[in-house]
Amino acid sequence: MSDINYEYLNDVHYNFTSPLEDDTFFSLIPERNIPEFYSPIIDEENGLCIGYLNKGLSDLYDIYDYNGQYVTKMELPLEHPWIDPLDLVFAAALIYKAFRFGLFSFKAITQRGFFVEFESLLGDGIMNILRGRLNAGLSPEALKFTPKAAQHMKEPARYVPVYIQEKALRYGRRMPDLLRKSDLKTARYEIGIRRSRYNKNLGSYENKDYTLEVIVDERTWTITHFAYKD
Repeated sequence: MSDINYEYLNDVHYNFTSPLEDDTFFSLIPERNIPEFYSPIIDEENGLCIGYLNKGLSDLYDIYDYNGQYVTKMELPLEHPWIDPLDLVFAAALIYKAFRFGLFSFKAITQRGFFVEFESLLGDGIMNILRGRLNAGLSPEALKFTPKAAQHMKEPARYVPVYIQEKALRYGRRMPDLLRKSDLKTARYEIGIRRSRYNKNLGSYENKDYTLEVIVDERTWTITHFAYKD
């Protein structure tokens, strides 16, 4: 469930966690094509794709960042007896859960729809690279939300990761807010995004592209409204 930190309510700073189900996540549409049979690497706390992995010609996997840029190769730690490498090649999401005691904790969705968990030291540097590339630019922690906009972040049908909203403000199309409903000097930004859900019956992802609209007061970088639509 979504968790809002009300400690900073007066300053309209919030901490959000994703209210989405485990098999649903958001991503920016990669500028570069990634291989057809890929597995998204998902930050579970934010419901956000931070990169992709793809099985190469050997036992190594190719790693790409959120934008489809090649990063490096790595060997997945498949020591867990429930993890079938073929599941990961053709279907799985690799879900980043937490960083604990020097270990990255992961959860994988297998092709049969099972969730398995494992930990790895091997992914340390790679995960930092993927998250670092996503964090480049305006810090998402610097963004503020009005109470009404923050309330929508608790709703699975309205939630959009803060990292994606930040990218809309940095790289999206800027235009006047013609429907301005307050005295704030707000601007409107739009960017293409993707919402994905894993279909257990088909053994594949159902991807749907949307246009994300973000209304922001540029004087304080306070988001007053956001919504995605066809």
